[in-house]
Amino acid sequence: MGTGSVDAALAALHVDDSSIRLDCSGGWLRMHRHRLSVCGVHVATPEEVAHGGFAEHAIVPDAPVPLTTGRLECVTPFLAAPGTPAGLCVGFGRLNRSHHRVVTAASEEATKPDFVPHYGSRYALGPHSGRLVDVLTARGGTRTTTVMDPRIERYSEPAVARWVGMHYDNAWTSQGEGERYPRSVRVACADRRVIHNLGPGARSLIFSLNMSALHLSDKVSPGDSTNIPSTKQLREFLIEHPAEVSKIVCVVWTIEVGDLVVLPAGLALHDGSMEGRRHSSSALVFAGTFPRGAFSRT
Repeated sequence: MGTGSVDAALAALHVDDSSIRLDCSGGWLRMHRHRLSVCGVHVATPEEVAHGGFAEHAIVPDAPVPLTTGRLECVTPFLAAPGTPAGLCVGFGRLNRSHHRVVTAASEEATKPDFVPHYGSRYALGPHSGRLVDVLTARGGTRTTTVMDPRIERYSEPAVARWVGMHYDNAWTSQGEGERYPRSVRVACADRRVIHNLGPGARSLIFSLNMSALHLSDKVSPGDSTNIPSTKQLREFLIEHPAEVSKIVCVVWTIEVGDLVVLPAGLALHDGSMEGRRHSSSALVFAGTFPRGAFSRT
């Protein structure tokens, strides 16, 4: 998607009760706009599948474009209101220095040969707690960062690991595993992920404002309050409705070393990115029912 297409999609954006929101103030957003950009997506081309390592029909982010004043005005309506539930919010912050031992212990646990991602120990993060998901290491220059993980048997469908592309967490394989809670529960109190950048380099997080799993549910199962669709269903929907692809708008946020993002990964269409990064980055990931503002320094 070119710059003109991104701007057209931004101009057509509107906020509803299924949209992903930014859990920060307008002043904070303006102050940190240099760390934000926006992009569209496309379905993986045959060349990207054959030579780029993407899974067939993967949702691939386009090159990001800077957040100009006009584009910032299009994104500003997606700032979270006081009553916006945590399950729809992307939060920004840092861990305190007192968490250093927790970070070290969790990182060491994730390196053990018998560690299974998503099934780690629970750690105290100040007044909150989170279950260790994994330490995710990504090399510089990669468009996305998520690959099918051979350590999780049910994730390993193909013989060769492929880039997953933009996805909803724990719901992108054909088995459809994941948090199959009713819609209201997912929004109110399901897990959110803390993604803490250990470094040594910066990394990016890409997430869509207007193609949450709730938006997709409204399109594929309108009126069904229990339906939470999978990434596989998203791919099928976009293949059948190619015009919908051009409407998806994503925010790209730079996570500097020591910073974190709190992401509703089961609802927000997302992936990591190392595009334009020279150095690798490892990210420590916890899952928990973190409230809004849990790690905010704003």
